[in-house]
Amino acid sequence: MSPGTFSAMPAAQRAEGILDANTFVPGGGVTSDSPLVVGAGALDGVPVLVAFTDGYIRGGTIGVRESGILARLAESAITGDAHGRRPAALIIGFDTGGVRVEEGPLALAAASAVGVALARLSLQGVHLAAVISGPRGCFGAPAVMAALPDRIIMTEGAQWGLTGPKLLGDIGVEAQQVVPPRRATPEQEALAATAAANRLHNGDAHRVVADRAADVRAALAEFIAATHTVAAPRSLEDRLNESAAVAAALQARLQADTSWRPVRIEFAEKARRRDLLRYSFRGQWKPSGSIQRRGLVQAALGTLAHYPALALVVGPEQAHGSGVGIEEAAVVTDMLARAARERGAQPAAILTFLFCQGHAVDLAQERLGLPRALAECLRAMVAARLLGHPIVSVLGGGTYGAAYLALAAPSHRILAMRGTAVAPMAPEVLRAFEALRGHRATQPGGAQLAELIPDIRMVDSAIRLPRVLREELEKIQAER
Repeated sequence: MSPGTFSAMPAAQRAEGILDANTFVPGGGVTSDSPLVVGAGALDGVPVLVAFTDGYIRGGTIGVRESGILARLAESAITGDAHGRRPAALIIGFDTGGVRVEEGPLALAAASAVGVALARLSLQGVHLAAVISGPRGCFGAPAVMAALPDRIIMTEGAQWGLTGPKLLGDIGVEAQQVVPPRRATPEQEALAATAAANRLHNGDAHRVVADRAADVRAALAEFIAATHTVAAPRSLEDRLNESAAVAAALQARLQADTSWRPVRIEFAEKARRRDLLRYSFRGQWKPSGSIQRRGLVQAALGTLAHYPALALVVGPEQAHGSGVGIEEAAVVTDMLARAARERGAQPAAILTFLFCQGHAVDLAQERLGLPRALAECLRAMVAARLLGHPIVSVLGGGTYGAAYLALAAPSHRILAMRGTAVAPMAPEVLRAFEALRGHRATQPGGAQLAELIPDIRMVDSAIRLPRVLREELEKIQAER
């Protein structure tokens, strides 16, 4: 990485480099040792908001403080400045290793709230652009956020994926249980899967430009100019259907890929998950519509007590490296679209039961667009919420990283069974990550418990769960 490249610049210089000269006004709350710079400025005379993470400071990781600043910036993209003037676009530069692991569940919850806010902005017509550059690229839960904007620009040599290439090479290739003839090492294959060239080939990124500030600025100026074209607004129903269509297309691409083998769920496990709905709710759950079982997901339309409901049961994992992937995102987005089409005077409550560790650590899925699939899952959940569907998530065992962001964070209420862990990384990924850093591998402990997140309500036993679910649904209805 040469000294004159865009990726070699500190975050503040990147922001200044894409804006008109002397127009950048830094935002408040950012300190000199922060891996985040935010502010406002002009691009070809058009007012914009900007945020850039800096991979040279703490790996560009996003913690509680950075998440708070980003959340306020996202809010101002709708409300505008003190005079009510709204910017033409919000531009986010991603150069980050992910959510800050040291801050545990609080950092994941705060960063996930930013992801939900960005999904909401995208659905409300705020123009968003992402710039992914080095030295870190974009990994972890922020990789899902980076797939939400209208325009995604990568610099040559940048990487973008959920799992870092070294970790993906160690964990993901082994998880596929496939041993094809190889001309490259697992890490080299992982680097190719997450590279800018592959993201452009897939359609995940819209432009790949030279690693120079002038080229990044030119690509952004082209995007800003296009925002002046008035397009007919798309309804939330249309956007939800679009998310389902994108996830279905990615699923079809995955099914056609010979390097991927789906996780096979044994019949006994299917029956056990089916019992969660039929028997755990003591006859209060009654199926009344579509049912899908694929990958780690069982999804069913029905009623819980007197509430029309869509139940989404996700997990547990069946094999090393498995988790929420393209297949699961396709089921979730499709069922959310069906629930929206069938909603009546009382929109169906969406009940999500998460018993998964995290996202799939899988080379084929990364290569074929896993961040994009989970972004559409997140966007669809937020669209359903904006359409009036009450959403309650129940966490059990452990829920980590992008799985928490895409499936739990958009909820009105999050419940967790006592002892459930929540953290930026799933345990096996964390162990591999710490081994790369030369640290002793750790196990999930008290510092990762869901009860440390103030907004999560703990449930002491499965016996109390049906009553607690009804209470939370009644509270949501009363708040409207």
